[in-house]
Amino acid sequence: MDNSTNNKNIFQSELPCEKKNGHSIIQEFINNYPYGVQDLIKLLECGYQITYEDRKIMKEQFPTDTYKYYATFSRLAFKLYQEGQAELITTLITSGVDLSGTIYTIEALLSNKPEYFSFQTNVWVCIANNAITHYKNHWIFCEAALKQSGKWEEVYKAESFLRKHNKLDKNEIITWKKPKEYKILKLLYPQLQVPAVRFLEDEQPDPYQTAISLFHKTELSDMLETLSISIEKERPVWGYHHIAGATAEEKINTLWHTFPHEEFLEALFYLADHKHSSSILNLLIKEEANEIRDAIHAPNTLHKLQTGLEVGRIYHPEFLLLLWELGYRHKKTEDWQKDNSLTNATKMRLYCLDKLFDNTLNIDLKEILTSSIIQAVCLIEDIRNNRITFTNHPNWKSRINSIRSASNHPLNNYWGYIDMALDNFHTKEGQSMRTYLCQKEPGIKLDNKEETIVKETNLYKALTILYPDIYN
Repeated sequence: MDNSTNNKNIFQSELPCEKKNGHSIIQEFINNYPYGVQDLIKLLECGYQITYEDRKIMKEQFPTDTYKYYATFSRLAFKLYQEGQAELITTLITSGVDLSGTIYTIEALLSNKPEYFSFQTNVWVCIANNAITHYKNHWIFCEAALKQSGKWEEVYKAESFLRKHNKLDKNEIITWKKPKEYKILKLLYPQLQVPAVRFLEDEQPDPYQTAISLFHKTELSDMLETLSISIEKERPVWGYHHIAGATAEEKINTLWHTFPHEEFLEALFYLADHKHSSSILNLLIKEEANEIRDAIHAPNTLHKLQTGLEVGRIYHPEFLLLLWELGYRHKKTEDWQKDNSLTNATKMRLYCLDKLFDNTLNIDLKEILTSSIIQAVCLIEDIRNNRITFTNHPNWKSRINSIRSASNHPLNNYWGYIDMALDNFHTKEGQSMRTYLCQKEPGIKLDNKEETIVKETNLYKALTILYPDIYN
């Protein structure tokens, strides 16, 4: 039996594909998005095939761009699984805009359906220009798709494309820094004829995979999970008679005092993408807070905790709030600023916790940690810096219009606050970001419609701390 089959059997005993917490597994993923991505990846690595009903649920509840992403990439993940390359699925799902944009380009060309893009005229030329500008690292596959689809001659006649193509460094485009991404594209699109490439030195280890390797399913983690479920469901403990204590709470205390604290916390971190971890930590804090605080800050344990937090492996909101209650802080404010560390939504959550935890405004931090509010703060941070960091969109127009064109997009609920950022953050030349973007990217949907601004919300209170010069 191969590894993929073994993994599937183990996984199905832990988490049936059909239901979790009373929901379909895809509904559970949507409820926790984006912090349930690991669960989806785990499913796909075990050969789960997204169904019509799954896609229907995604389409109804996700913004259009998010739906297209997960519907497309879940389908492609199953193809990798069928090829016996399930270990590449994490890279496929979590890679940045270079790979996802390349795949959108190839999918559009091979299907003759430009639905991944919003271009209205000269569609194929615009798609080619977009790819050669933004996805240069994967251009050989885009060019091969243009030729395979019969679009090459049409595109090559366009002067705007020809100028860009003539400037390509032919050696640069066949030099690859990320062998895994090359392998993924070759597996997904074997019909594309691409030139031979050369690889640079081995790519850096994937941070998420590095974090995963630090946390292992163990007999102790199994015991803690079972005991925590007994606590959450308020039911008696079945089994584990060898552990002293009549109740689940007493047995967990016994385990804390029996196992080395480092080993106990590693098992707890393994569970820290689910509520089980917070139930256990909350129980122990009542009587063992000082011991837990010391154990968390032991060098080896602290390193594993920081790594798990950085990549989003440890992410359950209630668990995070308990960590900060114990005095954990991820970085000092000056270190966040010095390192220019705010590069993704996961790090923004950690920054908000560091910055807001000791606030005196009675902010509900659990609400702040929700996906939509963190996305709103990420957008405001990008407006402040006039950069595109927290998104896969290639430019401001694409990013803004994808929000404003979808009435159900969650960020529209906070657009009044985003308007304030657009009007009050300025470029180095003194223009407001709204004026600058309207001039730079015609067609961007930034008309100020006098959105409602409610100052009593948790988000507004948080913004007064995060950006006091703008929100006061």
